[in-house]
Amino acid sequence: MLNRKLLEVLSHLTAVEKKRLRLFLLSPFFNNSSNAEDIIRLFDLIIRHNVEEEHPALSKKAVFQFFFPERTFQENTKSPLDSLTSELFGLVRRFLAQVELERENGEVQEHLTLAKFYRKFAFEERYWQTIGGVRKIQQSAPWRDARYYFNQFKVEEEELLFRGLYNSFADDVNLLAVHKNLDMYYSILKLDFTCALVYQQQFAAIDRLPTSVIAEDVLALTAEGGPFDIPINNVYRSLMVILQGKTEELTLATLEEFIEQHKSEIPFDKLKEFSTYLQFLWGQRYRKSGDDQSLRNTFNIYKKNLQQGYCYFDGLIQLNDFRNLVIIGLKLGEFEWVRNFLDSHPSEKICGTRYPADVHSLNMAEYHFYLKQYADAEEKLVYRLFENPLMSILADILLVKIYFETQNDLLETRMKALDQKVRRSKFSAVEKNRYLNFLRKLDKIIKYAWQPRTAKRKQLIDEIKSTSEIIAREWLLEKLEK
Repeated sequence: MLNRKLLEVLSHLTAVEKKRLRLFLLSPFFNNSSNAEDIIRLFDLIIRHNVEEEHPALSKKAVFQFFFPERTFQENTKSPLDSLTSELFGLVRRFLAQVELERENGEVQEHLTLAKFYRKFAFEERYWQTIGGVRKIQQSAPWRDARYYFNQFKVEEEELLFRGLYNSFADDVNLLAVHKNLDMYYSILKLDFTCALVYQQQFAAIDRLPTSVIAEDVLALTAEGGPFDIPINNVYRSLMVILQGKTEELTLATLEEFIEQHKSEIPFDKLKEFSTYLQFLWGQRYRKSGDDQSLRNTFNIYKKNLQQGYCYFDGLIQLNDFRNLVIIGLKLGEFEWVRNFLDSHPSEKICGTRYPADVHSLNMAEYHFYLKQYADAEEKLVYRLFENPLMSILADILLVKIYFETQNDLLETRMKALDQKVRRSKFSAVEKNRYLNFLRKLDKIIKYAWQPRTAKRKQLIDEIKSTSEIIAREWLLEKLEK
């Protein structure tokens, strides 16, 4: 097989990216080795056959004979072809780095690089003109996020280096401005990752968060009137308060309103991040209460985020958002909307998994299940050990529900296997309880469902309604309330 890493990367590039990559390879500035033409020919050959790993023309032997017809191919032996594919992969890697470099730094970095050149050769007038230009770019920047403060830090650092080198102003070498912007940059990142850690605790088996004195200090300095009191930091502060359940005064609606109010000051990628937190928090509220209004609020914010593009990554929908839109829509009886969504988001539009076709099939199975088309649901259900263990468990739960509805003799065996799988998982205790409670209540339903007038049946209904952590609550109640 040809270089697998090379084929994996090329297969995931868009048509536009492949065209740009070829232009990159044509540039002697980047592709300047003695076999530059062969590298381009190899790239064209791979693209011509759609980067299909199993295509006969892309077998290692076929490609070797194409480039070295006068030599004998030997399997499992390092050859000039290996060097050629490695060089092409190196250039592909450099192309991706170049694209990211231009996207991340852009005009600010160009000005700073020019300023550094002028500093090196003591062109003072040109230097200050360039620094003035980059400061105007910074002033016109729409967002005050970590990248803004990092760029501002780099500007102040560059001026510091110039002043220190040429001693233009003995009383001020710009150190205060450097510290101020570095602190602001750090405060945003510190709160970002601390908030992520608090969020992670909801899923992973982390009994106690590690103490971070610095994080506590930064959090305190974001209070109203503090040195780090800026909108993006206030959002992180509020999210942590709600995630930790420390207060009921700060509502989700209030936080949504605050984010909307300061939307113009927050970059798109952070708005996407905040939308993810809000989706989780509304979903968490529903999981604990089970009330229809929380579920409807969750669905509305998911649909809103879908329309605004927050659920997409480079045009592809994130796995969790795809799954949640389907399941919440089905719970609310939005069957037509869900079907249209599934049809408009085929497997090739799903990211965050190596098995997008199987993920799509699993959710299509859920759709048929809610329509009580159990044979179609079982046919669509593909059991796979997904890289995300949660997806595997959700597939198991759906199979258990299908077996219950169809009175399959394997139901008890599947329930026992799922119980062991959940207990051995590395989920948090709260997350495990969602699935274990489902199995416990289903086991009781199997025992009491045939006794419609027993007090235990009524008691079980109350238990399911009052259990704060349980999956498939509506389905379980449906089995009892028929």
